[in-house]
Amino acid sequence: ALPEIRTLTLTYALAGADCIDVAADPAVIAAAKSGLDAAERIAKADQRSGYRRPWLMVSMSAGEDPHFRKAEFDPAICPKDCPRPCEKICPVEAIEFAADFAGVRRDRCYGCGRCLPVRPWGLIAAHSYPTPIDAVAQQVLSKVDALEIHTHVGEHAAFKDLWQTLQPWVGNLQIISISCPDGEGLINYLKDLQQIMKVPESAPGKDLKASAIALKTKSHHVIWQTDGRP
Repeated sequence: ALPEIRTLTLTYALAGADCIDVAADPAVIAAAKSGLDAAERIAKADQRSGYRRPWLMVSMSAGEDPHFRKAEFDPAICPKDCPRPCEKICPVEAIEFAADFAGVRRDRCYGCGRCLPVRPWGLIAAHSYPTPIDAVAQQVLSKVDALEIHTHVGEHAAFKDLWQTLQPWVGNLQIISISCPDGEGLINYLKDLQQIMKVPESAPGKDLKASAIALKTKSHHVIWQTDGRP
């Protein structure tokens, strides 16, 4: 699906998008950047006045994240007379019933969910795989402009751990978006997150990077997305 990501990024950039959100995967980021570079070349060649390169955003999670879900099912229990609509509808041919393999190829599946509503017996499930933050933060956040964090009410500890892990790179970001589904206790939870993200003015040993983090986490630099939809 990487060529499609490049094409979609190029298209949205030329259409005037301000920010393009992709998964926190190095290969996906490289494809999106290739699309942004191509859009910039086209805009210059066409002498488009006012063209601005969109910010590139990645999504990470303090809990389960639909950006990183995979389809799963046991092909051994599939009825032999099933017309296999899941195999036909998969846009990246991740579902196969071949002589040497049957099931979901996880390296191809990117969690689009198209197979879920067409499953005749409900045998396909989608499981989320949270981002391995420690493994990817350094190679990902240094290459992008913005960050979206997915969380749910009550995940204080997970959010705090994630925020502490991201500290070396937060000061270089233009925008931070917090995405949280609506529900009981939402406002108080968001206020708690605001305190977790705050850098005290009198923090001991505060340097320029700490000051940058404080600036970037003021309310006018944070988007609160309260429908929690990717």
